[in-house]
Order: sequence, then structure tokens, then C-alpha cells
Amino acid sequence: MLRTIALALLLSTTAASAANLIVVEARGIGLKPGSTVDSAKPLTLKQGQHVTLMDDKGATLSIDGPYDQPPSAGGTGRSLASTVAAFGAERTARTGEAGITRTGSGVANLPDPWLLDATRSGNVCLQENAQPVFWRPDAKTKVSLLVMPVDRSWKSQANWPVGDTRLTVTTDVPMHGGAAYVVNYAGTEYALAVNTVPSSLNNDSMRAAWMLQKGCEAQAEALLRSRK
Repeated sequence: MLRTIALALLLSTTAASAANLIVVEARGIGLKPGSTVDSAKPLTLKQGQHVTLMDDKGATLSIDGPYDQPPSAGGTGRSLASTVAAFGAERTARTGEAGITRTGSGVANLPDPWLLDATRSGNVCLQENAQPVFWRPDAKTKVSLLVMPVDRSWKSQANWPVGDTRLTVTTDVPMHGGAAYVVNYAGTEYALAVNTVPSSLNNDSMRAAWMLQKGCEAQAEALLRSRK
């Protein structure tokens, strides 16, 4: 599916034009994910420092130090179409490996990009300041859903009615990016690593690219499907 979506994306292969770029990842330097960098102004990185930036088309630009030029002057760029194709190829390689028998592996076909799959472990993306809405592929039975942080310092429990595939859970402490949670669905535990999708991303190309960079493949795929 990701490969099909990649072919449908008619985007430029250049990664950065003269505009504000969004910080996706930063190592060894005081830039926060979601903050902005002017692509026309010098960016200074020392040896060992790294940043990944994104333009308004969802193209990403990776720069490693030492570096002292505007971001638009260098770095390794990748368009959103290239990113989608790379993730599709990586997934094909993973599923083609002999002996893969991981429970809950693979990518679900989410009906909405902002749903969190309660039946699989992995990375999920949650919009900034949004309440988590969980999803399950099978709504034939009534089950319990328990959400808690990995240290189990608090728990939020809800009953999932028959016929409902979606469930909004109000947690005692808001779920947020950079944290890991345990979801107990019908007695089986799944581990979720939550990543915040910042409000500074102002279009779906940027949001989809962010999701892919954070490992939220199913959600990115659902978002890109909705654009077709």
C-alpha cells in the first residue's frame, strides 16, 4: 500500500526551499522537535550534532556536523514520495524474512489517521493536546480496556461496547509524546510509544512525513490514503 501511495505523490524531489523548516529530530543541539529553523540563515552544528528538518511539502533534510551554512545549502534531502517508498520497501523486506512470527506484527488498515490501535504494540502518533481515541478491528464482543504508563503509577479503565470500533479514553494524566504506555485489551497487554504531532505542522504532507519519521506507519498510510 505504501508503494502505491508513493507513486501517487506528485511532489518535488528537492528537500528545502527558502522558508521556515520544522525540526523533526535533533541530537546534541538545543533544538526541540516541532520548532522552526529559517532555511536561509546559517545553521551551526559541531562534530557529532545532527538535525533532521522538514519543509512544507513533507520533504526531509538530514544534516550532520560539522556544518556552518544555511540548511538549504547542503545535507541529504528526501521527498515525501521517497520516504514513503523507502518505508514500503523496508516493510516488504521485513515480512519477507523467514521465521517472522511476532504476535501483532504488521500494519493495520486504520480507517482514520488519528486512531490508536489498541491491539498492536508499537509507535503511535497523537495530535498535540488531543485526547486519545483507541480503535479495534473487531467489535463483536464487549471487552475491557485498561491504559496505564509503564511505571503503572495510574490506571484508566473503560468498557468497550459491542458494535463500537472506537473508544475515547479520558486518562487521569494526559497522554503525551515521549512517553511509553501499556494498553491492556481484553486481558492482553500491548506497549505503545506515544509521539506528539505538533500543531506547527500545518498540512497533511508534513503530518504524514512526521508520522513516518516517528514510526507511525499505519497512521501515515491512513492519512495519505485520505488525500487520494
